[in-house]
Amino acid sequence: MSSLRSIAAWFSLVPAFGAAVLLGCEGKGGDARTGNSADAQGSATPTLIGKTLDGEPFDLAALRGQVVLVNVWATWCAPCREEFPELRRLHEANAASGFSVVGVSVDRRTALRAVRQMTEDFGLPYPIVFDPESAAIGPWEIRGYPTSFLVDREGTLRWRRDGIVRPDETELGSYLEAALASPAP
Repeated sequence: MSSLRSIAAWFSLVPAFGAAVLLGCEGKGGDARTGNSADAQGSATPTLIGKTLDGEPFDLAALRGQVVLVNVWATWCAPCREEFPELRRLHEANAASGFSVVGVSVDRRTALRAVRQMTEDFGLPYPIVFDPESAAIGPWEIRGYPTSFLVDREGTLRWRRDGIVRPDETELGSYLEAALASPAP
């Protein structure tokens, strides 16, 4: 009888666990549809220094003069995978105008092979910073995954999204257009 109670108690935790996983993946504290652009507008960009998947040093400050979309993700996050085709499209469509996406994987160190495979499978043409301890992305105040930030040419945050960047995103499109229209410093 006590084993039946144990099993019933365990199954009662399954819905709570599932909700926690979804909240941790899609973000906490922001409407994934409308983003949190008001939180980001005009803020100085935190540092982002780390190593790429190839072990090369990376410093976001070196991209000053470009418009950059920083996208924080993990291999286990289904919404992260869902947005990869749109991020690749944005990168490729706007690269000639001085735009780049920079991915930041927060997967565990043991998942490096899976991270490399995922970037290859999705054909991601932009740099991926591997940050298993979340040291590089720590100052960015990540609430869940995916999270994206638009940084203008002067290094100022212009837009934030806690959740998926969807195809033909009008809000992001407006901020991106304005950032690309501004001259390089």
